[in-house]
Amino acid sequence: MDSISFFWSFFKMIAALAVVIAMMIGAMYALKKYFYQSPVTADRSAMIHVISSCHLGPKNSILLVEVLGQFLLLGVSEQQMSILTTIMDPEAIENLKNSRMKERLFPVSDPFSRYKSLFRNIGRMRKDR
Repeated sequence: MDSISFFWSFFKMIAALAVVIAMMIGAMYALKKYFYQSPVTADRSAMIHVISSCHLGPKNSILLVEVLGQFLLLGVSEQQMSILTTIMDPEAIENLKNSRMKERLFPVSDPFSRYKSLFRNIGRMRKDR
């Protein structure tokens, strides 16, 4: 009789764990769908595209931006935004355009990389307060 109650207890625990994991996956999907996309990257017909960003520290980052076919490297801090350089090399521009096309056709291989960066940014926001 003990083995039967152990089996049902174990089954209930596994079912509850499955429900919790399903809820977590649903919450991650909702975060991705409704909160993660910025207005600039959400609109494919926009004239300004943020290609890449690199956070250097709290409230400091470098952005690679495409504006009307030109590629700009921008430095962003809490007080200001400045143009670091404009990429004029035709070979570099062609490489950037090819990498953008590959990214559209073949999404990032690590499916959790977007979530990792999202949680890192949330942690940084908490530290900044």
